Amino acid sequence: MTVNPNDHLISLIWKYGVYDLTEIERENILLPIIKEQIRNALINPHIRSYYEKVSMNPEDISSLADVPWVPVTMFKEFDLATVPADDIVKILRSSGTTGQQTSKIPLDKITIQNQNRSLSKILAHYLGPKRLIFIVIDHPEINDPAHEFSARTAGVRGLSLYARKTIYLLKKEGDYLTVNPEALEEIRQLDRGIPVYLFGFTWIIWSVCIPYFKKHDIHLHLSGGTLFHGGGWKNLQNIAVGKDFFTMNIRDFFGIPSYRVLDFYGMAEQTGIIFPDCECGYKHVPACAKIIIRNIQTLKPCGEGERGLIEVMSILPNSYYGQALLTEDTGRIIGWDGCPCGRRGVFFEFLNRVERAEIRGCGDTFRVDHGR
Repeated sequence: MTVNPNDHLISLIWKYGVYDLTEIERENILLPIIKEQIRNALINPHIRSYYEKVSMNPEDISSLADVPWVPVTMFKEFDLATVPADDIVKILRSSGTTGQQTSKIPLDKITIQNQNRSLSKILAHYLGPKRLIFIVIDHPEINDPAHEFSARTAGVRGLSLYARKTIYLLKKEGDYLTVNPEALEEIRQLDRGIPVYLFGFTWIIWSVCIPYFKKHDIHLHLSGGTLFHGGGWKNLQNIAVGKDFFTMNIRDFFGIPSYRVLDFYGMAEQTGIIFPDCECGYKHVPACAKIIIRNIQTLKPCGEGERGLIEVMSILPNSYYGQALLTEDTGRIIGWDGCPCGRRGVFFEFLNRVERAEIRGCGDTFRVDHGR
């Protein structure tokens, strides 16, 4: 089994607090860790080929912005594992549209441990130190070990680490999801105002729960609840459902206060890191990560307020190259170390997915020449 040489450094990162690092402190702390991780990642022939073709030596990297990024689409085409095959215990598959090729993210025990620790720290920051009742707005089979390990599965399992009891609100009827009346009744019997937390994918909540609640005139009283939801905004935007209207419906049908309906940004390729809304509606970066917004045309870092592609950097992955991933999502930096909520570091806003986004030419850069 591979030993993580940076384990003590990754453990120390949380002593600073989840959102206590300024951007200067983040740069100084994360850069040496990521450089060491890159040295280890060069065991992968595709990563090694990539670094050779862009003429980059890890020793020459002087800032986090200089770390060569990998488009997330490369996980659909290449094996980016950076540990021996025997160390891989799970393959996480992204949730793609029917017919699309999905990403494959190899996970070893070290990476899973890092991801779980990160999620626990982020959840504790928003929910407090006590374990709470966890309401999953999905069906229980999503967590069945016999099923494929998907992004939805990873989300449920990761957030369930904080639970003292789990209730699955939905069930499967054939190929469809619907509300489980027994689970609904169990939730109704909870004491009003009891602290609970909920998790679900935005599109599932909107397309399954809200119509059912409307049809049956159901209004829960989860005034002590906190909902973490993400994904599926493109589908909602196609039917003209915005963030405020979604939140209003959650407040009306679930009884959750608007300020505790937390849209989060996250991705399968960076499991372990979620970016929930703060009280001001912005997203903050935990100590183990960094966000860079890159100009869509030049791919150079954007300034404050400029729209660009979101790059997510992380020190959590040990079993694959996830230190710098360029997404197909756009966002903009709102400010640096000055959010009224009090959290330090950069705070940003997710805008949308780039239509038919494709970083051209990267596949050729990754391919090994095989003696040519």
